[in-house]
Amino acid sequence: MRGWKGAVGAVGLALLLVGCSGGASEPEAEPLGKDTGIRYDKSRVPTVRDMTCDRKRGSVRYGLNARKDESLPAHQGEKDSEDYVCHGPDRISLAVGGRTVAAPHIAAEYDLYAAVPDPLKTVKTVYTKSLAEDDERTLVGEPETVTTRTAAITCQKNVLETFPMTTCLWANHGAVGAVDFYPPAGRHPEIAEAVARTKELIATGLVESPR
Repeated sequence: MRGWKGAVGAVGLALLLVGCSGGASEPEAEPLGKDTGIRYDKSRVPTVRDMTCDRKRGSVRYGLNARKDESLPAHQGEKDSEDYVCHGPDRISLAVGGRTVAAPHIAAEYDLYAAVPDPLKTVKTVYTKSLAEDDERTLVGEPETVTTRTAAITCQKNVLETFPMTTCLWANHGAVGAVDFYPPAGRHPEIAEAVARTKELIATGLVESPR
């Protein structure tokens, strides 16, 4: 987090991990398709299974701050960037600076652009600049990249302060996002679960522009 985002700050985009005990073992991938021309007016509060999501409020900034890709054409709407947090039924408490703070299960950022010509290239660039070069985080293992018909997603386990996080960066042809999954059980959320949650965030958190 710098802010908390600097404090839990770079406590950095998140997965549930309410009952994330099971299921997905390997992220499922499919070839990234061609640009369909879909663009977005704005982002909105996403809908995530078994969780309650809302717009981030207050001065505390949860989640990784994905660095903007200045090479991409700017979004023309009023709001090109927005943050949201999602909470599961079980509270996550983290010890930060001698005090205990409540953290969300997921912190998600949406950055809109007029176009993202190559989502896979963009997600690799944003991953490098936002996460791999973040000196507040220690990377654990190797990143995993999955593509869908419309988006590219790269996820990486990491440690912020002493917190085992899983972070996913994603890009489609009109938006780029970052998602931090906080540790609901004191361990890294599994990447397969993080990928599944990130797909939900992409599918439900964007408002398409009228054609």
